[in-house]
Amino acid sequence: MISPRLPRNIVRCRPLHLVVLADCLREEEQRQFLAVLGGPAYNPDTAAHALVNMWAASAPYALTVLRADGTPAAAGGFEYVGQGIWQSWMVGTSDGWTEQWRSMTKATRWLIEQLFANDARRIQVNALASRTKALEWFERSLGLQPDGIWRRQGANGEDIAHFSRMRGA
Repeated sequence: MISPRLPRNIVRCRPLHLVVLADCLREEEQRQFLAVLGGPAYNPDTAAHALVNMWAASAPYALTVLRADGTPAAAGGFEYVGQGIWQSWMVGTSDGWTEQWRSMTKATRWLIEQLFANDARRIQVNALASRTKALEWFERSLGLQPDGIWRRQGANGEDIAHFSRMRGA
């Protein structure tokens, strides 16, 4: 399924990639994990379990971007949530995103096009409203449209920003 147009450092996501990433997840992504799934404190084992479950629901729409040394920089995919709608998930390390954001952008755009080519009608993503760089990336780099901010939607009262893109838009 991986296109020859994608950089060679983009590979199919594997559970091991997610276990490695969960152990060194960026702090802002740890906060988001807690806002979405709850819990008193970030636990890499709990995160790894949740990420592997998301991966299992996302195949074949999950990819990993590797760093020059072969370790995972970031991983992401789209999980089917029903009626032609797919929800994005993405995780990465601080250094990984800094070094490989262009590759992650290419991988994500490619996945979006694959989903639309296979009859998805909507892709969506959400993030803590405080993650301004992520929100900017959704709009500028992925072509997503803002759907609004759900106030106090997070497990601990955090505001969550929602974005989407429709097939043909």
